[in-house]
Amino acid sequence: MFENLFKKKLKYLVIGAGSTGATFACFLHSAGKNVTLLSKYDEIVQLAKEKGGINLISAVKGEHRYNVNIKTEKTYRGKADVIILCIRTPHLLSATDIIEKASHKKTVLFSISNGFGIGFALKKKYPDLKVLDANFVGKCRWFNRKDVEYLQQREYCELNLAPKEDDVDPKILNYIVEDFTQSGMKTTLMNENQFTEIAFERLITRSAFEACCIYYNINAHQIVDEKWETFDKLCKELLTLAKAMGINIRDNFLQEYYNNFELYKERDDANVYSSILNDMKIGQSSEIDFLFFIVLALAKEYNVDLPEYQKIAEKFEQYNTLYDYGFFE
Repeated sequence: MFENLFKKKLKYLVIGAGSTGATFACFLHSAGKNVTLLSKYDEIVQLAKEKGGINLISAVKGEHRYNVNIKTEKTYRGKADVIILCIRTPHLLSATDIIEKASHKKTVLFSISNGFGIGFALKKKYPDLKVLDANFVGKCRWFNRKDVEYLQQREYCELNLAPKEDDVDPKILNYIVEDFTQSGMKTTLMNENQFTEIAFERLITRSAFEACCIYYNINAHQIVDEKWETFDKLCKELLTLAKAMGINIRDNFLQEYYNNFELYKERDDANVYSSILNDMKIGQSSEIDFLFFIVLALAKEYNVDLPEYQKIAEKFEQYNTLYDYGFFE
């Protein structure tokens, strides 16, 4: 009965004040947790202070303005027990200075970014930190930058976590799960095999679609005929890779995905467009690294031939940033 009296109150640092980072910070703040949100933009920090905090319009928590502690990297002076990276994968390495400044020997680190293998890359980059694999479902986006307003649109928020190694204190893991559960996120602690299966299924639902779109310069509506054949081959190559890696993918998973994809193509919103292709068109760095090139890195490691992926990779090799993480050595 006295357990909560002696519970360690974790200090959370959320790096990245985009839609996901703001959502994490607001959820934790709403549950009375010790959380600081970092933005690289002085303007956002100043606006948030002027407006009395961040306004989150959430399908889970309703609309509230949260007076979250928000700072820039230059003004942050503390040490964090848990560092959450809510930045796009091309910018993960740019967070090295603040991670090193804000961490101690027991700091737990995880990234909420699109892609597969991010936890592995972080463990290679920061071997002395306690790294978790993580994925998040919540459908977050900017709403009104001028008023520091964000949308969280899914009816639930789901966070899955898994330690990369056995060096994370189980009590700290349980505290993290409890904190996020209290904040309103459905939070599950998994072993690495469970996490890998879920993460690879999500990779299948993103990677082949993105690859097909960038190769043909199209959106989901245009994935028909020979383009659908390419899409189908890419998906099946991912199943081949999963088998080589010992990852169990449900027998009916691909057919379910195809059925859902046909429904998905009927929509007319931002989700039918490739985020990687959109980034390329405006000259912005994309998440092609852990959504596409990670597949080639794994294929090389497991000696699997993926001709369709390789064909597309040859066209976009200049965008491959995984060399910076020690892949393809």
